[in-house]
Amino acid sequence: MNTEPNVGDYGHAVDIFIEAFFGPANPVWSDRDPNSAIGRRLAPYLQVLRHGAGVPIVLPRQNPQTRQWAAYVIPRDARHAGAVSELLQAFVGPTYARFDGLPTQLADEDPIDQAVVRFAGHRLIFVIESPRAVEKRMWDALRLMQQTLAVRPHRSWHAPVPVGRLLAQFEIALASGANAASAEVLDQLTATGGLNANNLSHLRIKRLARLGRSSELLRLPDLVDVATTRPPVPVRNAILGAVYATALAEPLSTGDLQTARMRLIEAGTLVPALMEGALTDLSPESLTVLAMAAWIADSTPIGEFLRQSPEMLAAVERLAPGLAIHYREPLTALEADGLPDGDQAEPDTPALPKSWLACITSLAGQEANREIIDQELWRSWPAAADADADIAAALEQLDDEAAGHAWHLVGAFVDSDQYRRPAAKTAREFLSNALTHDRFSPGDLAGIVALAEIFLRASPDASTYARLLDDLAAEATRWVGPDRATVVLDLADLLASAPYPDEEARLRLAYQLLRPLSDHPKRLDADQLTFAARLSAELGATLTWPRQDDHGTINLLPDVPTQELLLYSLDEKVLDRVRAELQLQAPQVTVTASHDHVGSRQFKQWIRKADAIVMATRCATHAATGFIRAHCRPDAIVREADGSGSASLLRAATLAITRRQTE
Repeated sequence: MNTEPNVGDYGHAVDIFIEAFFGPANPVWSDRDPNSAIGRRLAPYLQVLRHGAGVPIVLPRQNPQTRQWAAYVIPRDARHAGAVSELLQAFVGPTYARFDGLPTQLADEDPIDQAVVRFAGHRLIFVIESPRAVEKRMWDALRLMQQTLAVRPHRSWHAPVPVGRLLAQFEIALASGANAASAEVLDQLTATGGLNANNLSHLRIKRLARLGRSSELLRLPDLVDVATTRPPVPVRNAILGAVYATALAEPLSTGDLQTARMRLIEAGTLVPALMEGALTDLSPESLTVLAMAAWIADSTPIGEFLRQSPEMLAAVERLAPGLAIHYREPLTALEADGLPDGDQAEPDTPALPKSWLACITSLAGQEANREIIDQELWRSWPAAADADADIAAALEQLDDEAAGHAWHLVGAFVDSDQYRRPAAKTAREFLSNALTHDRFSPGDLAGIVALAEIFLRASPDASTYARLLDDLAAEATRWVGPDRATVVLDLADLLASAPYPDEEARLRLAYQLLRPLSDHPKRLDADQLTFAARLSAELGATLTWPRQDDHGTINLLPDVPTQELLLYSLDEKVLDRVRAELQLQAPQVTVTASHDHVGSRQFKQWIRKADAIVMATRCATHAATGFIRAHCRPDAIVREADGSGSASLLRAATLAITRRQTE
């Protein structure tokens, strides 16, 4: 929606929107009489819709069956969504409404939702509902928000952020599992116009692949254009992996090669364009798709590559033994005549770094290279732990400009983390980079929590531990608050669960994290408040919280129906923590926790049995997220946690099980 439209065009668009929004699916104002009781109540909101430039639009909807009212809050521009979310937290928050601070996933089949999207020109719309007891207060608060914004001095909603900075935030959010943040940054990148359509498509594809949304990925309207333009290896991998998940995974799991062949013929129109290019860096799933395509199309180059590469053929064989048999026999001399030598990979560029240390060192000469991130070249580098001290020393020597380039690598560094061999010194220097340069956007904060987890996992000595925690405490006032409760609680939970060689340093940081939440308990939802109070007790922070019962629970969830919940993460400590917390807050919910790396038969049974499923995407394999979505029931709710810590997983689980109640 253009915020400064031609008056005539905008007025016509408003008229069309009003007719669609108050259509049969929304009986709020069926007679369109401005002098009726409801017409007079709607007048201030319609006035803002028609003339309130810069003020978010608020309109009511009522469910004809349940009679539940909902408020659609529409930012005038996608770039305003973050600011509108903060305003809603401040004016409405969890006090008067069930609101998690995130835009609502609007339904493609809902006529009201689609009317809103068409009018707004974006999908960052907030739909909030209120318990009946405080419903009037919610609407009063929304009206007060509009009135306040209408009379304040004009200011810019949007402070421009350089495209490179936004790309860094996107990569960090994606790697850290901050899925709402990665979506918000992607919308900002779209709005800035700083990237071409192809590059934006690459980012969307990478994000959907990370979340296991294979069907959604394959429905992207510009996917054909991407496939035919020799996309980077990660994008090529993502598309082929989506084809595998949707067309081949099920028949190949039962050895049904003929059905897999037919499904690929039906669904694999993109595959021929992706058969060209390097094969060595592709995932087993992608290789299997290409092996099947080569068998169908009798592609000699790919077939010969598999015959000459035992490791690659073995990867295919683990997924499709019957298919691998076709590549066990070598080609005859006549068949092999004219084949290219070796792999189809393009020659390496000698100038590109071949290790983390070489990459960081090159930044001192201002040689930042976006190709390292776009092509994910770091996946072939030795582990950062192999040269941890040297990498940390190189980071420490960087000037401000080079430190900015280095921050672009944090997402890759978090993604490359090896659980049993954390590069703790490097993580510590990246944390210093963030604190020194005020990197406190939502995506950056998720990166800070991920880096802190890597650092604490290495069990640092007392002095090193205390220095970092005091550095974090010194900057906490710059970002800690109820509106960021989930990431605050993720960090506090890290303190509670990690070894603590200096209890006083731990307590100092705990106070800085939890005191702002204790000071504003009404701005927290019940699950957040309960978890914050429990963490406060565990950490020894004697803060005042609302009255609790004998179990240390402020407010159970008695109205949540009996149901089956599946939690998925590779972090077993987080799973145990969240399962125990849910057993206290919602004992009527049966919670199953899984950390399976592969799609086992038991894992499949758990998925099919679950009414709600919550995944921590940082602590998950890409194959597992796709497997979950492929095998869940159509009516099951699937949510991604907005982070990898206990608070993030608990928050997503609470939203999942309570959302079932309203659907």
